[in-house]
Order: sequence, then structure tokens, then C-alpha cells
Amino acid sequence: MSTSSLTQSAMSEQAIPAEVSIQSDTWLNRYRNFPVFSKTWFRHRSIAFIGTYLFITAIVLIIALITKGDWRLYSVVVLPTLISAISLTTAGQAMAVWVRQKGFTPRKEVICLSLALLMGAAFSFGVFKASGRLAKLAIYGDASHKIFDDSKKREQDKKTAELQTPPTTAASSSTSSSTPAISASSASASVVTPKADDTDIEIDKWVQMIVGMSPMVFVLIYTGSGFDLWYFLRQRKRLAEALRQQELKRAQDARREAELRLSVLVAQVEPHFLFNTLAGVRSAILTEPLRATAIVDHLVDYLRSTIPQMRGDGSSEQGRLAKQLEAARAYLGLMQARIPRLTYSVESELKDAAFPPLLLISLVENAIKHGVEPKIGPVHISVSARYFDQDDEEKLEVTVSDNGVGFGGATSGSGIGLANIRERLESMYGTRASLVLKARPEGGVTASIVIPLIA
Repeated sequence: MSTSSLTQSAMSEQAIPAEVSIQSDTWLNRYRNFPVFSKTWFRHRSIAFIGTYLFITAIVLIIALITKGDWRLYSVVVLPTLISAISLTTAGQAMAVWVRQKGFTPRKEVICLSLALLMGAAFSFGVFKASGRLAKLAIYGDASHKIFDDSKKREQDKKTAELQTPPTTAASSSTSSSTPAISASSASASVVTPKADDTDIEIDKWVQMIVGMSPMVFVLIYTGSGFDLWYFLRQRKRLAEALRQQELKRAQDARREAELRLSVLVAQVEPHFLFNTLAGVRSAILTEPLRATAIVDHLVDYLRSTIPQMRGDGSSEQGRLAKQLEAARAYLGLMQARIPRLTYSVESELKDAAFPPLLLISLVENAIKHGVEPKIGPVHISVSARYFDQDDEEKLEVTVSDNGVGFGGATSGSGIGLANIRERLESMYGTRASLVLKARPEGGVTASIVIPLIA
């Protein structure tokens, strides 16, 4: 499964990981524990915001009752504001939740989410206008009723300006007529100065308007999920990184577990052949001292080739095909010294390649234990390695075949050792590797390990 699909499934309805969310337990921020624009997020967010709106509305109504204000004015202002705020909190977000359920590509999803929030804002503005007119029509009987009369305000401002204007006297008139040059210069100054003052006044009005509207714009963007869209993108990125870290940790844990299982497998295998080998040496010392010497020499060769791998705990850094074949050859030589009726061959089309350690020797030991030892008469084991192409990928196949007693025509083994080998291969290569056991028509078993060919 790809990272994008994992992120898509993780950003569904369940709570997101602690490293991504704020993990809040309060009803106001509980929605932040869930993926943005999910159904669960929408439900908790709607409860938090609408609950806050109703609380503020109740406070306003209590103040209106205490101050005995105009209830019609409160109704015309408060009710449309409440309805439009609820619309701004739910309309665009509901469309965004619908978009998230469609599973669009990331780029298309962001575009559709932005359009959904803009459409929700436009819809809530229409709801505000419509609800305001309906409230005026229901209360005042006039949908166009003006709550604040601008003409009266302008008339009051005009009267105030007239009272502040200084009176014009006859003396000032005679003075201005007797000094035309000064009055001309004053007139010119009076023409230039007001223009500069008017410009400063206009700038001041714009600054005051921007400063005054900034809190309202912030509240509208916050309520309309403008910041939630930014948080969604940030959350998706952080969640993808958290999922990658989790996948890496799971892979590391699986590898350590596989290595532990392999160590257990080695502990299971080694005592079996060591005890049998030492018993063979003991029985051959008195009757066949040359064979006893040969067994000891082969045992030394085998331990020399396998002990470094055992000390490495099966780490992949020491997993080379040439070393595995050398260990198998030493092991089979040791078994041949113990069981003279055994013959063997070890062949390879490749000089060397990457191969998990101790797996080949486990198959060889399995063939000795279950195929060679129970059979009476001559028996042969062959070990081979080859490479081939499969599904546009080069593969390495290592095969261990014997003509022993077999397992009655079964196609797979059920022992602990074989199960550990399969788990080891799956942890390292997934579905790209396999272990297959087949019964041979002429008797015996063929065990094959197939892995990707890595030089």
C-alpha cells in the first residue's frame, strides 16, 4: 500500500496519532483530535461553535432584558447574525466533508475544498441578507426598514459643524477689502491646505476602517474554516510523515523478530547435529580412527564457516551466497563422514550474490534429518543455485533436493524450522520471495528458496 493511500485511510474518522493532533479533552477543542473535514471532526466542531453562539446570544438577551432596551432592535440584529453564523459554521464545512469522502487526488482535493468553503461563505452571506429582511418584515412590517437612519445622522453632523464655524464680522470684511494682496495669498493658502487635509483625512479613514474591520475579518475567516484548510494541509503532511515512521518502526521490529526467530532456529538445529556428530566420533575412535579423524576435520571446517554467521545473529550484512554454499559443503562433508552411504553435490551458476544467512544450511539439515537418516541404503543430496527472469525481475533460486523417504506426496512442510524460514523471507522481501517444498516423482523432496537477485 502506498503512502498516499495510507494517509487517505488514516485521515478517515478515527482519532489521529498524538504526534499530529493536540489531544484535547475539552468540548471546545475535541474536534482537533480528528482529521480535518472528516465527519467526526464536523460533528464535534459544529457542537463547539453552535454552543458558543447560543451562549453569546443568551448573554445578549439577558443584557437586553436588564437594560430594558428595544427588543425589536435586538431581534433584528441578533437573530440574522445567529442564523448566518451557524450557516457559516456548517454549510461550507459540510460540502468539504463530502469532498473528502470522494477520494480525489491531493491537488484536486485542495481545489475542491477551497471552492466548497468559498461557496459556504457566499451562501451564509445570502442567508444573512435574507434573514435580516425577513426579520424586519416580521417585526417592523417593512423589509427595507432602516434601523439606523443615515439622513438624521448627516443632519446632526451638519448642525454640529455650523456651531463650530467662527462668525464673520464687518471688520474682517473691511480688512480683507483693504488688503487685497494678503487676502489673495490667504485665499490661495486656503485652497491648497484643505486638499492636503482632505487627503490625510481619507488616509486616516482607510486606516481606521482596516484596523476596525481586522478583528471581524479574522473571526469570519476562522469561523468559515479558512484556517482549517491550512491546518488540513499541515496535518496531512505531518500524518504522512508519522505513517512513514510507523512503517519503518514496524519493519525494524519485524526484522528484529525474524532475526530472533532465526537465532532460535539455529539453537534448535545446532545441538541436533553436534550431538550426533560427537556420538559418531566416539563410536568411530576405537573401530575406525581414520573416519573419526575425518569427522573431526569436517566439523572444524563447518564451524569455521558458520560461527561468524552465528555471531552476527543472522544479520543481512553477512548474508552472501558463496559463504552459504561453503557452509553447506562443509556440513555435507561432515554428514558423509558420519553416514558413508551419503553422497552429495554443490553447484552454482553464480559466483556470489546476496542471500540470507543460515537458511540454506537449515534446508540441508532438514533433508538430512527427515530424508537421509530414515532411509536404508544409498542416498544423495544435491544443492544448486541458479538465476532466472520472472515478471521483469531477476530472481535467485537455491534448491536442496534429496532422494530420501520424502513426506508421502505432500507439497509443503509444517515444521517450526520451515515456518521460521518463511517468516524470515517475508520480513525481508515480502511477496517477492518464497519457499516451496515438492515431492519428487522418483522419491524424496525438493526444497527451493526464490528471492530477488541482488549482487
